Amino acid sequence: MQPRPAALDAMQDEARVALAAWELDAGAWRITSYVPGMQGAILRPIIAISQEGNPDRPDAPRYLLRRQTPDLTEDDLHFRQAFMRHLADAGLPVPTPLPRPDGHTYAILAEDAANGVYELQRWLPGQPFETEGPTASAGLSEAARTLGMLHQASAEFSWGQHHWPAERAPLALAQTYTDLIHAAADESSLGQPVCDGLLRLADACDERCELAAVALSPRFPALHIHGDYQPHHLAFAPDASGQVTAIVDFDAAHWEQRLIELAYSLLFFTGVRWERPEGEKFQPTGVTPPLVDDGLDVVRAHSFLAAYGQEAPPDVGEADALADALALVFPIVFANGAGEDMVFHADYEGELDEEDALARLAWADRFWLWLDRYRGTLAEVWAGA
Repeated sequence: MQPRPAALDAMQDEARVALAAWELDAGAWRITSYVPGMQGAILRPIIAISQEGNPDRPDAPRYLLRRQTPDLTEDDLHFRQAFMRHLADAGLPVPTPLPRPDGHTYAILAEDAANGVYELQRWLPGQPFETEGPTASAGLSEAARTLGMLHQASAEFSWGQHHWPAERAPLALAQTYTDLIHAAADESSLGQPVCDGLLRLADACDERCELAAVALSPRFPALHIHGDYQPHHLAFAPDASGQVTAIVDFDAAHWEQRLIELAYSLLFFTGVRWERPEGEKFQPTGVTPPLVDDGLDVVRAHSFLAAYGQEAPPDVGEADALADALALVFPIVFANGAGEDMVFHADYEGELDEEDALARLAWADRFWLWLDRYRGTLAEVWAGA
């Protein structure tokens, strides 16, 4: 995943312009590495900064030069930075911004503010989550425990309810991704068996998500959530502790029932497999195949819910509705994980492996029966933590 020279040159030029807002001379900073940015393709540099003019020093602090996604406003940024500061003050591993000399914690470097809002966020190192390996079990539990701590700390955050627009409410978002699955079923290039499987899945999502939305009427605890709490946005200690060392990318933070985020995170951590190809410095975007033949990995799901529940026990009736929340987020997770190469086929090169795709669609078919069977078990584990 080494970027091309032209991309590195563009990143260097962008950094030079942005860092001028922090009044940093060229000799005071150096790009040390990079991470994927928006949509996995735009690179974001990690920059060592030394006011003494020696950024090569091992102890020189590092920052991520981050550009806000263009669909967010300056008001969104004010909320997000305040929320992140609150969580960091509560002891969570959340990066804080580097202030400019005038005290501002961001810079607008374009006439169109939506496309030119920059921050320097303190870089918190760590390794990506992997489903298998010596630290996998501890990392899974620590991710869940940290999510519980985040939700508990959020309950004490003093800020007006920062809602997403109606078209991004849970049911609307589930419907959007169900529509994308429907659209992919019309792609004849995928082959008729795959198209039939996608159509079957979309029909099931239509039915299940409507029922789930009714069950999840606004009667459960709501607070400001991270909005995309999944392995790609966490970093972990490389030792046996599995401790979460960083929680990043709060662009999706908003006011919502915490049950939605718990289900979303549970599916990503215990329903699909995360692997890091040899030599990669970060978890690449792309397909995350199912962990088991049907539903979630029961042992992992038990560990996740138990660890989360020790920090954030369920409210009255909340545990019983977890299965409904899982149904509501399933099309989102499928489209962005296990079925991404089918739903967004145009973004992938080469031919689709039909046999592998059909196996993943079979998992999606069986998910609903698994969910019905384990509904009570999931509730008991969370409630009994």
